[in-house]
Parts: sequence; structure tokens; C-alpha cells
Amino acid sequence: MAKPLKALGPLAAALCLLAAPAMAETVEVTDIIGRTVGIERPVDRFVISEGRYIPLLALLRPEAPVEGVVGMMTTLGWTQPGLEAQLYARFPEARDIPLFGHRSADSVSVEKIIDLKPQVAIFGIGDHGPGAENAELIAQLDVAGIAVLFIDFRMDPLANTDPSVELIGRVLGAEDRAAAYTAFYRERRQRVLDRVADASSRPTVFMQVHPGRRECCWGMADGMLGPFVSQAGGINIADATAPGPTTQHTAEFLIVEDPDVWLGTASGTAEEYQRGDPPVALGPGMTPEAARDSLHRYLDAPEFSSLTAVRTGRAHVFWHNFYNSPFNIVVLEALAGWLHPELMADSDPQGTLQQIFDDFLPFELDGTYFATARRD
Repeated sequence: MAKPLKALGPLAAALCLLAAPAMAETVEVTDIIGRTVGIERPVDRFVISEGRYIPLLALLRPEAPVEGVVGMMTTLGWTQPGLEAQLYARFPEARDIPLFGHRSADSVSVEKIIDLKPQVAIFGIGDHGPGAENAELIAQLDVAGIAVLFIDFRMDPLANTDPSVELIGRVLGAEDRAAAYTAFYRERRQRVLDRVADASSRPTVFMQVHPGRRECCWGMADGMLGPFVSQAGGINIADATAPGPTTQHTAEFLIVEDPDVWLGTASGTAEEYQRGDPPVALGPGMTPEAARDSLHRYLDAPEFSSLTAVRTGRAHVFWHNFYNSPFNIVVLEALAGWLHPELMADSDPQGTLQQIFDDFLPFELDGTYFATARRD
């Protein structure tokens, strides 16, 4: 017969308490689209729509970022192969996470998700996986007893980054980590807003998506990182003509409008740069010199070389994968520094990114994530 706990002695009793499983509790959370969902914690099994949400999990649980992840639609390597290599080296169990889809919502197997027996499914409201409009999928998972939660770093990141981090922090019992990061995020954002509030003018800006990967010229406007232009003290010239987050504009539009500042979201990789491929490259493996050279190669085309922004050294790129990431705050800082260098003389977005890695992530920062086409 087991001994009563009080008969075991103080040390043995304490060890028994530590070894006991965590008591289950049900918490109510409200996701990004306003759905109130009951979650039983601890959450030991969950799925995510895209591997690109693994850095969020690493932020919240740096010692065990993929613990409890029993499935995802795509791997982290689709968008961040360099970071995936670090993930596999330090957390080899990440290699074995099952996939339940490919790169689109219509590739997702609901049956596979249900077979994985997660307690929770975490989806983005507008990423490449199932979105808030997929009512049938949500209903099927609900019938199977799987709670569905929506987060967002892509469609309206200025409004939804902090609450998304806080939501998943609460679900995973990592409230302290979430609070620390959101405090950092808010402080950096407020610093930018306070500085640009004193701007005497607002430069015109065109933000081009995937320069060199897509034909000219897809602009970001009403959604994604487009609104960061206004927050950083600029005027996005695509706002008046774009019917959605991204729209293709002609090279003639760009030449006629002749923005004060040209921005690009660089999605090329170091391997593509070394092969001489056209996408402007940033990220792992790229040195500052290589990043500038990659940008110069692209902007030497006639439709760009004549732009005032290019001729005056106000053509810049940042890493495309910040657009669906809780670390998008570095883009706001970069834009403010490029648009208002006199007010943001101490702006160092690469340094801010380094701080995020040092303080919040179990990985090493590798590569260059911002570049300017200097005409020295």
C-alpha cells in the first residue's frame, strides 16, 4: 500500500510533488478574429499551419520550440532554410514533424490533421494555409474536438502582432516570455512614432514586392507591410491606386510618380546571388557587400536607374520574410531611418534584429537583412 504523502518526509514529499503531472485547467482565449475558445492546458499536442511560425514558438519556448508540435502544413525551410538548418542541428526532433499539406490551403488534409490528434490547431488568418474563411474545415475540426485559433503577422501586422504573441503565449503557458517580447516590441514602435511625429515633411514611397523574382512592379499598399510606410512617416504612392494588399503597377507608373524613396522586399538567397540569378538577395550567407551588389544589379535596369530615389541613394531593400513574422518591428525601424535619417540618426535595424536573437531566440543570427544602393 502506498504511504501517505506526509509520511514520506519533507524531501521525499517535495520530490513527489515535482514529479506529479500538471493539473489540467481550462482557460478561455479570444483569437485574432474574435472567436472565444476554451483551451485545456497544458497543451501537449498541437499543429501549426506554416513552418514559418516556428520562430514564434522559439521566442516563447527557447529550450523546446517544437515540443508538442505534431504536424504542420509546410516546413520552416520553405521560407527560411538557413534557420531550419540551425533548428535541425539543435533540435533534431524537428525533422520528424509530420506534414499535412503543401503550400496552399487547398492542399491541406483535414483527415491527416484529425489523425494527428492535436488539442489545438493554430492557423494564420491570411497565410498560405487555411484561413478564417474556411468554415467547413473549422467545423470539421470542431466536431473532432480540436480547438482552432487564428493568429496574424501578415494581413494587419501593426494591429495583430502583439495580440498574436500574447495569445499563443497564454495557450502554451509562456505568458512571461510573451509579455517580455511585446514590451520590447511596443517600446521600439513607440520610439519610432515619437521621432517621426516631429517630421517636417513626408517623403513619397514605393514598396516593391520580390524585386527580381516577380516582373515589374508589384507594390504593397493596403495591408501586409504597406501601412508601415505611413507609420514610419512616409506616403505610400500605391495607396491611391491599389485595390488590395498587393497590385501590379507598370514601370511607367513608377517613372511618372518618381517616388522620393524606393523600397524592395528582397526574397533572393545567397545561393541565387552566387549563381547570378535576378532576385535581389538578403538573409543568411549574404555579406553587406554582396547585398549591395545584388541590389545594384537589379537597379541598373533603365526603368530604375533613372529614378530620383536611385540617383540620390534612397533605394533600399529589406528581407522579404519579415512580412509574416513577429519580428516585423525591425522593418518599421528601417523604414523610419531611411525616410527620416535626420530624426533617426541612431537607427540600427540590423542591431535590433541582433538584439532579438540575443535576448529571445535559441539561434544565431547569420547574414545581412538590409541594404542601400549607394552611388558613391
